[in-house]
Amino acid sequence: MFSLFNKSKPIEGEIGYCNLQDWWLTTFTQEERNHIEDVFNPLGGNSKTKPLTQGKISSSSQKAADLLHALAGWFNKPDDRYIAKKIIQKAYEEATKGSDILDLHFTLQTMMEIYYRDRDVEPDAFSKAIQACEEQISIAPQAVGAFKKQDFFDGLPSHAGYDQLRIIYKKQGEYQKAITLCEQAKNQGWNSNWDKKIGELKKLEIKHS
Repeated sequence: MFSLFNKSKPIEGEIGYCNLQDWWLTTFTQEERNHIEDVFNPLGGNSKTKPLTQGKISSSSQKAADLLHALAGWFNKPDDRYIAKKIIQKAYEEATKGSDILDLHFTLQTMMEIYYRDRDVEPDAFSKAIQACEEQISIAPQAVGAFKKQDFFDGLPSHAGYDQLRIIYKKQGEYQKAITLCEQAKNQGWNSNWDKKIGELKKLEIKHS
């Protein structure tokens, strides 16, 4: 009888729906799980609710990678970033297993943002941010096709990988590499003022030649 009262409740909510229960329990301590649920408050909901692990979800278009890369974005504070890295790594694993290129596109964007913030405090964070940029750029043609197939398509959005790597090359004085990136992004149709950025880079290239 005593064991019945101490039996753990099944994990439902978004974690349960996406079959992430084992990962959730083995990746984070109880204290970390409590903290994650305290921080995660989508749409300004009731702070007492726990949508990650409570509530039966019968149907949803959300996939594991969607949930995880969005969840990782809640942990931007320096003290929480180790949590974001664990979450985004699982998001990447799920995205690469799936067939939706946009899951991988957005996962890599979040991964780049997370690691770039730690570029001055973690030895390999900068290289991981660059790798995420480069991988997002490598799948850009497929992402273009996927965006154009969406019912609400009204032009491509900006592309974080192209823009962040452009900034990195600019800071490193690699102006021609940055120009090539901008031209490639422009030709693919990603939204930004690429002509202005190319013009600025050409001026810098002349100034430092």
